[in-house]
Amino acid sequence: MTHDLYGAGAPGAPVVLKWDPKNLEIRTMSVEKTLEPLVLQVTTLVNTKGPSHKKKGRSKRAHVLVAAVEAATANFIQKGEEIAFKNPDIKVEMLAAVEEVRKTGEVMSVGAREFAEDPCSSAKRSNLVRAARNLLSAVTRLLILADMVDVHRLLKGLQMVEDDIEKVKNASSQSELVDNFRVFGKNTSELVNRAAKRQGELKDPRLRDDLASARAVLKKNSMMLLTASKAYVRHPELAAAKANRDFVVKQVCEAVATISDVAQGRSTGDSQMPYEGPGELASALDDFDVWDKHCCIR
Repeated sequence: MTHDLYGAGAPGAPVVLKWDPKNLEIRTMSVEKTLEPLVLQVTTLVNTKGPSHKKKGRSKRAHVLVAAVEAATANFIQKGEEIAFKNPDIKVEMLAAVEEVRKTGEVMSVGAREFAEDPCSSAKRSNLVRAARNLLSAVTRLLILADMVDVHRLLKGLQMVEDDIEKVKNASSQSELVDNFRVFGKNTSELVNRAAKRQGELKDPRLRDDLASARAVLKKNSMMLLTASKAYVRHPELAAAKANRDFVVKQVCEAVATISDVAQGRSTGDSQMPYEGPGELASALDDFDVWDKHCCIR
């Protein structure tokens, strides 16, 4: 099921975003870094061995790790709820993701504590592995949705700039042009800054390069847009003036479109090759599958 939360639409239309809850692709370094400690804690817990010489008994180290995982999960829930109430556009989806973290966290907690009491039990280890996988998946969905808040803001800024371009393009007097361009310049500056922040967050170097290129084109052509538009408004009868203005508008619009594509993880190259790969999370979850199968056949 796909939920609409963002995406470019017609001018003036609300910005919506297409969110697939099954997609666990991590595009930004901040999400990856936030998830890493929990992955490490869970992995260490799953790999915890029982007392030496295969004697049955409690594992003190496992109990410490269980408490750490529970604390981390509670923190994710708290932060998720804060984001939900600060961002009405994604409140429903965010609270649903928070609830999934809460549920999988509770199952993980029960399984982990049972395992800590008897770390030599292959059945309890197997249950823990499955619970851990579900918890990591739920937390990842929560983090990816939280990351989309920044994307949502970026796309709202894009839409404002697109509207501003149309107003600059349709200005019929010098004063109207200057007033419209002043608004365009302000919104474009904010967009470039948001895009720069997003560029620094992205994991994929091709996405970063495309975003850097689009920002450079947008900055370069912004002032040219004013000059070309002034010439056209002054001499609308000159075909060369219109062609020059239209060329600059096209350059600005293409840069804005590229920023929109990159923000949504879409390829802007001719190859149409997807940017995303299985990533570190998928590899980690695959490892949990291997552990699970290993536990079941022991």
